[in-house]
Amino acid sequence: MRIYKFKDLTDEKEHPHFYQIVLKNTIWCAKPDSLNDEDEFKFKLDYNPSVYTANLLSQVITKYRTTNYLPPNLSTSLVLKHKRLEEITAPIIDSIINDCRNSIGVVSFSATKTDNHLWKEYGGNGNGVCIEINIPDELIGKSYHWVDYVPEKIFHIDTLLESGLFPDRAFKIYRNILSTKIKKWEREEEIRFIAKRQEVNWIIDGYISEVVFGARVPAHTLKQLEAKISDYCSTNNIKIRKLQ
Repeated sequence: MRIYKFKDLTDEKEHPHFYQIVLKNTIWCAKPDSLNDEDEFKFKLDYNPSVYTANLLSQVITKYRTTNYLPPNLSTSLVLKHKRLEEITAPIIDSIINDCRNSIGVVSFSATKTDNHLWKEYGGNGNGVCIEINIPDELIGKSYHWVDYVPEKIFHIDTLLESGLFPDRAFKIYRNILSTKIKKWEREEEIRFIAKRQEVNWIIDGYISEVVFGARVPAHTLKQLEAKISDYCSTNNIKIRKLQ
């Protein structure tokens, strides 16, 4: 499958990141907080109890000691009876979100290279580059995930409680949070690489086949960039072109 990474080349300080992708076949795996969506961790929780909520909540109270009620099953019944689920679980939810912020790494790609919006927002409004990357299809749904665009970002409280109780399930839950966005982002056709490490350079699971410079890249910048990558691209069958 072909995916695309847009880079803004306006600031020369960002050029090493471009060289890193093309010449080293590695890419920066960022913290979620560094992404452009200010609502990355803004979502609603459905607090309507399911048949599993009482048991999960009992385990949470035992593990985190969020109340002074004892025993745990009594605490659970009182919490649900008096509709204090949101209040009691608030510190747990904060802890889970904080763990996701500080443990998960994300790289954003698009499935399209032709949308002017992408060039404007991520490709320096034309003074940037789009890198075409080919990844194995079998990695979709494993390390690369389609973003699910929804009218409203809502998760059931059980999901978050499970994350706090079962570390082996936490990554999947974090992945679901980070691969769900509201519909205003839908046109980006985003695919995300999601990993258990952040702020590291990851080797790309695939190969680069084309480097497309935007129409507004200045001639002197283009000359400088091409001089740096042309031999490598020629050797590795990577096409280089500039939009008109």
